[in-house]
Amino acid sequence: MLDYIIRGGWALWVITLCSIISLGVTFERWLILRKANVDSEDLLDDVSAALDKGRLDGAIERCSRTGGPVAETLAIGLRKLVFLEGIGKRPEEIEQGIVEAMEDHGGHVVEFLERNLTVLATVASLAPILGMLGTVFGMIRAFGSIGQAQVLTPEVVSTGISEALHCTAGGLVVAAMATVEFNYFTTRVNRFVLKVQAAGTALVERVLNAQSRARGNGHDAGAVQAATV
Repeated sequence: MLDYIIRGGWALWVITLCSIISLGVTFERWLILRKANVDSEDLLDDVSAALDKGRLDGAIERCSRTGGPVAETLAIGLRKLVFLEGIGKRPEEIEQGIVEAMEDHGGHVVEFLERNLTVLATVASLAPILGMLGTVFGMIRAFGSIGQAQVLTPEVVSTGISEALHCTAGGLVVAAMATVEFNYFTTRVNRFVLKVQAAGTALVERVLNAQSRARGNGHDAGAVQAATV
């Protein structure tokens, strides 16, 4: 492998460096997305159970303990709920406030999930250019050798042509790998964003249901007390 890189010249060394960088980004993004992948249904069920018991602090603590984009977004919405209820906002204002808070946080989630993906896109577009540049220099070297030797033989041109072909192949291979990696992570990020949005919508629905049941229980208790009097 080292001999292959040496024969490719300086351009192939740069291409190899690009491939190492792209592999590092791939591994880092894979770890991040793996840690961020939590079961949102179980989380929502636990949050709903806490809301039904009127334990907003317990719901927030569950989200904080879980971590990840989904849990962080739900925690933002729940903290907004605590704040809006504390200042006596109406239910429709609370709903709007929760939605806006989670939407604002969504931009941070996307930035976090897409971090370093531009490196893969850059490698995917830069590697073929470097390969072609190395090819041009290899051909220049080959024709320069012909001019110096004053004779056309395989031995004279083989070094330059070998360098050119090695650069072309290396650039295409690295670009292909980076393109696949970029598309894979872009797809996963899009799925995560949809997952976060769905979890946010579900949270709003469950908060409203919990508030509705709480008001219903309050009215029932008031009616019973009035009948007793």
